[in-house]
Amino acid sequence: MDHIKILLLHKGYSSFVKADEELLKKHFHVTTYYLNPSKKLLKFFYYHVRFFIFMLFHLRKYNLIYTWFGDYHAYHAGALSNLFNIKNIIVVGGNDAVSIPAIQYGVFYKNNIRSNLIIKAYQNADAVLCVDESLVNGTNNYIDGDNQVGLEKFIPGISKKCHVVPTGYNADFWNCDNEKKENQVLTVGIVDSENRAILKGLDLIAQLAYRLPGIHFIFIGVVNDSILLNTKRKNLTIIDKVDQKTLKQYYCQSKVYVQFSVTEGLPNTLCEAMLCKCIAAGSNVNGIPNVIRNKEFILEKKDADKAEKIILKALDTYQKIGEENREFIKEFYSEEIREKELVRIIKDIVK
Repeated sequence: MDHIKILLLHKGYSSFVKADEELLKKHFHVTTYYLNPSKKLLKFFYYHVRFFIFMLFHLRKYNLIYTWFGDYHAYHAGALSNLFNIKNIIVVGGNDAVSIPAIQYGVFYKNNIRSNLIIKAYQNADAVLCVDESLVNGTNNYIDGDNQVGLEKFIPGISKKCHVVPTGYNADFWNCDNEKKENQVLTVGIVDSENRAILKGLDLIAQLAYRLPGIHFIFIGVVNDSILLNTKRKNLTIIDKVDQKTLKQYYCQSKVYVQFSVTEGLPNTLCEAMLCKCIAAGSNVNGIPNVIRNKEFILEKKDADKAEKIILKALDTYQKIGEENREFIKEFYSEEIREKELVRIIKDIVK
């Protein structure tokens, strides 16, 4: 194990944060700090002051701060790391590199204190790691509006310190024993508001369920029951969040997986489903068309008629395509590839 000591900073212990923590611990000494992202003013100040005090007393122990997502916490980390001459990496996941006005989404949607501090955070970083090239410099024409995608749009010249390092996936875990799949369509995405429902494509899935009453649709990740009022269909099953083992069961029993999101980074669920041999379809945003090689299954613009045709074509596709999907993710989006790149970048920065 290398002598390098890393402080891994995050605002939510998601599967990709956990994966990075595990792979970094194989090579470095890692301490993980969770900064609660509460939007309530008093709690916000309490958690940030507590974090600031922690950093003042403990920061000198570390050689590197590794921060998931560009937000307030990344600004604090960057400012203090510069003060104490400690290296600093920010990992960009999606909403921290976009502005999508139609759904009021992205940290750069508003020109305010938050967005300006985040710009400073990226400028202070020694390296910025993006899970997809589009988060460095991209486009989004899936929905109408002045959509801005990629850090270069907001911080000209930032691409010089950007590295594209896709998230990696465990092909041994995301694997199916059964060969038979049901003729159903699956989507996974956390939905806790009307805005998130549009963001993750639940509104379009509900339309498709109405248009295709003979097809069973499943949407996993709806944690707010009020969202169900506008999406109830007999052939649309809405499910709360589930654990990974249960999620794998749904992947393995579903022939088609769709990701009709308005914006994304590199969707974990899409790659996991492809490892489980699902026929994949999705919107033409960010990392989705890079992962789905069959362009006939890419929805260029948000359009229910075209989406319906894509769903029917995917359901009628030979399962061999699903097997090819698995091999593609194994080859180009493995945990080993991400691990190798992260270790190389960190060692180059901390010399």
